[in-house]
Amino acid sequence: MKNICFIANYYKTDVFVKLAQSLKKYDITTYWIIPNRTQYLELSSQFPKNQLLYIGKREVLSESPKKHDFDLKINELVYGDRVLKKESNTWTSDYLLKLQSLYYNFIKKNSISYIFGEVTWAHELLAHRLTLQEKKLNCEFLNPHTIRIPNGRFAFFTDESQSNIKEISKTSIPNTDSIKIEKPSYLEINNKLIAQKGTLKHNLILIKNFLLRTNQDANDPTLFRNPFTQLQTRSAEVCNRFLFNKCVKETSVNSLPTKKKKILFTLHKQPEASIDVIGRYYENQLELITNIWRILPEDHILLVKEHSNAIGDRSLKFYNTIKKLRKTYLIDNKADSHKLLDDCDVFFTVSGTIAYEAALKGKYSFTFAPTFFNKMSTCTEVSWKDFNNYNLEDLTNHNPKGLTVNQFSNWLMENSFEGIMSDAFGDPRSIEKENIDSLTNAFKTVIK
Repeated sequence: MKNICFIANYYKTDVFVKLAQSLKKYDITTYWIIPNRTQYLELSSQFPKNQLLYIGKREVLSESPKKHDFDLKINELVYGDRVLKKESNTWTSDYLLKLQSLYYNFIKKNSISYIFGEVTWAHELLAHRLTLQEKKLNCEFLNPHTIRIPNGRFAFFTDESQSNIKEISKTSIPNTDSIKIEKPSYLEINNKLIAQKGTLKHNLILIKNFLLRTNQDANDPTLFRNPFTQLQTRSAEVCNRFLFNKCVKETSVNSLPTKKKKILFTLHKQPEASIDVIGRYYENQLELITNIWRILPEDHILLVKEHSNAIGDRSLKFYNTIKKLRKTYLIDNKADSHKLLDDCDVFFTVSGTIAYEAALKGKYSFTFAPTFFNKMSTCTEVSWKDFNNYNLEDLTNHNPKGLTVNQFSNWLMENSFEGIMSDAFGDPRSIEKENIDSLTNAFKTVIK
């Protein structure tokens, strides 16, 4: 018998529940860590209460657990959490300090071998760090997550930055064709959100939910405790979106200088785990752009492209600062990314898929955060130290021992699985029986 644990995470919880039910047939018992009371009550009706750990604020803060000698960088976890960083520091650090002991006791008491969850919220990252530091628990944290390209496949990531994939012992697949660039399926969710944002209906729903406190739980560490903090955040988004649409003039790709080589930097939506967690210490994107501009060769221009779903995240000052940089262009956020892959010569991002796509096409790309596609020779992780020591030409020859596109494609296919690792909101197919069967086979493979 194996004991595993899922960390409940809103819509994805439905997938985890179906997985737990499927894995039960193979003598695998599921435990749960749950931050939301509504989901706790729902899971209480399906699983024994002794298999549930409810981590509401009041419950955790009221505990006086045995002290353990952990150093899990609590301040870093608070700063990277989109809610906790805006909450009062009178409870956030105390909550996480007490939670680490509760986790330790829960894992040890129930002999949990694996924890499966995302690495977005502070309480998820805390569990991950605890399993790494306390080897005697004999528990491994794995993040089942899409590999982006190709669609319909996922892998188990072992680290916070989603750069290390748990390698599976399989018969090597004969040489396959290189992975074909395709539009990642999660972009469909992004397009849905873009279509909704700014509409009268969407704004009225937000106002209604705020006034009625719909889906609010003051005891949930992933939700704002103070309604005015939420109001302030949403109001800023609406104001920024209005100013962007009225005052920000983007440059058409067709009007760019034709005789210059092009460097593209794609902005991340923020707050978001891709920048605030995976890309921590590089979350100041204006600083990134400025430092790329510093090493810009004279025969190059720098293009900055806004994330289409991030309009409202940033102030008017942010865009005006970019536009003041010599030979730097804020290009149309609706510009075809696939055409940009052909037109641009070098690509920079924190952890975005654009670097993955560029590398697959044999173009030079750079990430500031470590990623699994840094394995390719054409995709390199860089730091401020590299910027200080090398020029752009030197950087493009910085990863000569990396894999070819074909070698990388073989490695990735060997160590990933068929299956849609999403949620019913983003992709209804994720909870269909055929997909749950695929996910079950993958989970069985890693649970040893």
